[in-house]
Amino acid sequence: MLYALDQINSQNDFLRGYKLGALILDSCSNPAYALNQSLDFVRDMIGSSEASDYVCLDGTAPNVNKQSQKKNVAAVVGGSYSSVSVQLANLLRLFRIAQVSPASTNADLSDKNRFEYFARTVPSDDYQAMAMVEIAVRFKWSYVSLVYSADEYGELGADAFKKEARKKGICIALEERIQNKKESFAESINNLVQKLQPEKNVGATVVVLFVGTEYIPDILRHTAERMKLTSGAKKRIIWLASESWDRNNDKYTAGDNRLAAQGAIVLMLASQKVPSFEEYFMSLHPGTEKFERNKWLRELWQVKYKCEFDAPVGSKGRCEDIRQTNEGFNADDKVQFVIDAVYAIAHGLQAMKNSVCPDDAIENHWISRYSKQPEICHAMQNIDGNIVGKQFHFSPQGDGPASYTILTYKPKNMDKKRRMLDEESSQSDYVEIGHWSENNLTIYEEQLWWDADHTPVSVCSMPCKIGFRKQLIKDEQCCWACSKCEDYEYLINETHCVACEQGWWPTKDRKGCFDLSLSQLKYMRWRSMYSLVPTILAVVGIIATLFVIVVYVM
Repeated sequence: MLYALDQINSQNDFLRGYKLGALILDSCSNPAYALNQSLDFVRDMIGSSEASDYVCLDGTAPNVNKQSQKKNVAAVVGGSYSSVSVQLANLLRLFRIAQVSPASTNADLSDKNRFEYFARTVPSDDYQAMAMVEIAVRFKWSYVSLVYSADEYGELGADAFKKEARKKGICIALEERIQNKKESFAESINNLVQKLQPEKNVGATVVVLFVGTEYIPDILRHTAERMKLTSGAKKRIIWLASESWDRNNDKYTAGDNRLAAQGAIVLMLASQKVPSFEEYFMSLHPGTEKFERNKWLRELWQVKYKCEFDAPVGSKGRCEDIRQTNEGFNADDKVQFVIDAVYAIAHGLQAMKNSVCPDDAIENHWISRYSKQPEICHAMQNIDGNIVGKQFHFSPQGDGPASYTILTYKPKNMDKKRRMLDEESSQSDYVEIGHWSENNLTIYEEQLWWDADHTPVSVCSMPCKIGFRKQLIKDEQCCWACSKCEDYEYLINETHCVACEQGWWPTKDRKGCFDLSLSQLKYMRWRSMYSLVPTILAVVGIIATLFVIVVYVM
């Protein structure tokens, strides 16, 4: 965020006369704490003043105590968690303060009747659910399990997935709601794993995950333990995970977790690397102005490098002496969306300025009078252009462009015959296998990798053979038994057999009937032995029968 502000403020022709600053508060990913933090700056805004608001009756210039003036907040960037953003949005709307989130994907936040001053640079989870369903359709997975966390993210995501799944004829075999209370979490995971492992060649081998980031390592660990996964075992579960799966979190693939995660299909918000930000971040080190202005960097340094600040000069583990290296550095995938959020607000302010103050007069105090008005939201809504090297626009609901990268977790060094991982030399990585954007799914066939060298099957029942009809089980769309049709019957649909008319016979595919009299069958030709012999025998039989009747009468 500070990097984005530096970039904007360095442009002399941008918001001429004004520089953007930041009041950064830590929400601690806690909605209640975030609300308390936001109340502080809202109170400041209510108590803020401008010299132009005061007039002295004797005609002299008003004397305003500059220290009593509060900073004017033009807009808010945040939060990351949807639960935090919802709380903030409910408060900020009362004061008509624009809010832009770089990470919250809760579908409810698209409701402009409730959150008219909210926007985000990421898409709604509704789009993610569409993408996950289309992936299932692409691989012919018609019977899947659904696991979601007992919070807004999980429950709303699960609802969106079920809605889209019904449209595509996909059935939910099992739903498991993972409790977030410590005493219930382990029990929920154990119940889940016990139910998930298919016992036959068919079943819901694909498990859709809509859970918070913090749940996934424990889910993988319990899966590995309960299924007794070993290096030579054949895993029967394929995870289809939402973007909450953190590919940069080492806990996901530590130890036996990598066996449970193997082959997982993961959605990731499509983003671009920002090389100039990475260069900026790698240049930060203790003692520089840009390092010291961010109070959280000291804490990061201590945790990452296990060092201490203000230690004696020359001592080992002194934080001031440590410099970053590019080795192992991988910027968070959401960096771009934070930068987009800051630029969106800046472009909104610029557009609003061009509308309300085209003469560039800083004395007009236009930003003080208009920044809390709906104009900034309207200005941001109309942004459609190049931001940080890519096209960006908000949807009518204030959502960012819907675009996802599809990854799979693929072990690099694996014995293809034994399906074993080398504990010492094996490395694992996420491989891009496709892309989804606005109902357009692309899969890179050459990048696909499955544990069994073929696409996993996730169905309740296998297709019936020719001449068999489906007998649905308990009105379940995806589960059936196969029942044989009579030899003279054909299938009018997958579930009903109908007899052919007299003189007609079912075709080989049992989808219709053909006229026997027009066929080229040997037994239908009068000159054929297949026809003559039975006819002669029938005539002889009739004559013999008539002879017996005559003898009996006489």
